[in-house]
Amino acid sequence: MKTLIIYDDTGYIYLQMSGMYQVPQGGIQYLETEVSEGKILKSIDISKTPHIPILEDMPKTDLEKTQNQLLETQAQLADLQEQILLKENGGM
Repeated sequence: MKTLIIYDDTGYIYLQMSGMYQVPQGGIQYLETEVSEGKILKSIDISKTPHIPILEDMPKTDLEKTQNQLLETQAQLADLQEQILLKENGGM
């Protein structure tokens, strides 16, 4: 199986991957940056020097989406209950 191995001048291996991958074209660059919690690295803008990381919000997990839907449903239910109570107490 073909495997891409990325290593430095000392022979230290940073990454190896098999299957589908793109072979690096030209030199390999590196960049140290802070990636805030809740963000993921999308790409690197190489049109500027120094190169700039492009970050985006981390996609919500299915659990987070479900929790948000539950909160919305609970809020709607509370609103409906309040409307019913108002109608029962004189229709204000």
